[in-house]
Amino acid sequence: MLIASIIILVSIFVLNIVVGMYYGFGARHYWFFETLHFLGGFFVAMFFSNFFQPTALILMNLGIVIFLWESAEIFIAKIPLFTKWVKKTFRQKDITPRWRDTILDIVLDFAGALTFIYYF
Repeated sequence: MLIASIIILVSIFVLNIVVGMYYGFGARHYWFFETLHFLGGFFVAMFFSNFFQPTALILMNLGIVIFLWESAEIFIAKIPLFTKWVKKTFRQKDITPRWRDTILDIVLDFAGALTFIYYF
């Protein structure tokens, strides 16, 4: 499951960057990024299940990953040099983080992880 989770997580990341951001699919279809967050939580939980057995440790490590990811999104939006680079490189108009979106991302990540834990 370790190799599968790594391959799928890398695929989700590339799909997010190329299809979601660069080609703007995520901006036109609200469900795209939501689906990726759910799947990301699922496969990050799968990845951590290779190293940690108690469910609490899997969820705690997922929380750390979520915190780092969402913090990176906020810092990129707040630092003008990074904001300009992201807008230019990925043809984005607005990368302002919204609390509602951030909270939904967190809920979907944990929902994906809990789905993995429930079934496996």
